[in-house]
Amino acid sequence: MKNIVFITALCCLTLAGCQKEQLSTQKALETQVAPTKGGGFASTTNQMVVQYDSTLTEAQKQAMRDAYGVSNYKQCPCADPTLEMWIFDRGTGASGLDLEEKVIAAKEDSDLEGADFNPIFDHGGQKLSAPFGAADSAFAMSKMVADNTNVTIAVLDTGVDYNYFGFDDAFLYNNQENADQCDANGYNDYYGWDFVNQDNDPFDDYGHGTIISSLIYEVLKDQNVSFQLLPIKAFDANGSGNYFDILCGFKYALNNKDVDVINMSFGWYWQDYEIFSRFMYESNEEVIITTSAGNSTVDTDETPHYPSVYPNENLIASAALGSAFGGVNLAQFSNYGIQTVDLAGPGEDIPFYIDPNEFINVSGTSYANAYMSAHAGVTFEESYTIAQHVDQMVAQAIPHPNLFLIKYSAYVYY
Repeated sequence: MKNIVFITALCCLTLAGCQKEQLSTQKALETQVAPTKGGGFASTTNQMVVQYDSTLTEAQKQAMRDAYGVSNYKQCPCADPTLEMWIFDRGTGASGLDLEEKVIAAKEDSDLEGADFNPIFDHGGQKLSAPFGAADSAFAMSKMVADNTNVTIAVLDTGVDYNYFGFDDAFLYNNQENADQCDANGYNDYYGWDFVNQDNDPFDDYGHGTIISSLIYEVLKDQNVSFQLLPIKAFDANGSGNYFDILCGFKYALNNKDVDVINMSFGWYWQDYEIFSRFMYESNEEVIITTSAGNSTVDTDETPHYPSVYPNENLIASAALGSAFGGVNLAQFSNYGIQTVDLAGPGEDIPFYIDPNEFINVSGTSYANAYMSAHAGVTFEESYTIAQHVDQMVAQAIPHPNLFLIKYSAYVYY
């Protein structure tokens, strides 16, 4: 039954997958975020996201845009042709309705499967001072694996800087083996997609996705696991991303049947979203999803943090372990929850080398979640069902009584 939940205002969200970190000579400090209802760092927009009924023709879609007073729109044909971002002129526009009224009306429209606001999220993760090289799709293609074998992990984030010196072996997904490759906007889909700039080069001009990818890469290489990473860019050079691009990126990963794990090291508080919730439900039998639990030292059983609190059987929510000097404990900043946070991973003072002789320390549940995705890769077997894979992830984690505030009281360590 169609969800027509009334949303009274544009949700103020807090992107809390991880926060800023300091140089290795300093103690990593988290920017603590207050997950107060009605407060946060999301920017309001004059946009909304809709999902059309799949039977509508282009002429019918245009008639709907006209009726709602849409001045422009953005699509994501590489993910879902029924998804669209509607852009309105500031003010009431031709329809005479304000944005909130448009969203409410759209939720009740029988020609739409769903409608949501389109807030902008500010990624709280580590921003690197500069890329490791220029965007160069030809060079990136040299980093594509010859054959996609064993496990494919999609990283939905700021993209990947394939120039990073730590990526010394081929590691990028080879989409030329996929008969369903995207050729939208005149581009061929070779190794991932950029939903921010709508092209086929998901180059990381922020840094966070590169750090996440490198942690996954290092573990799987050290464990002699055959793998490939599929970078999906939904956050821009300023670390900002809108709900629509995140939706498109998630659906793009979900549509690719080679993808076994989706890493989502970001999140927001309080507000569940109609379309995202449906996509999450649809993923339940398709793929393992790893998510960061957030960095606000709150119990997410009581203060919901999305997407980590979704009750999906295929979802693992990751808490952060503190630095090893204090024994096995959750990091002070890490969220927790006996029902909503599953396992913990290393997440405080994690070294990331910015050149072979210099590193910075990064901290946050984002990085714990990278280790969780790597753990999903280590435990992956082609013959497993999703439920069996999750069972193996839990069974091969390390129990510890100090972790009683999370569901399985256990952690992964590589």
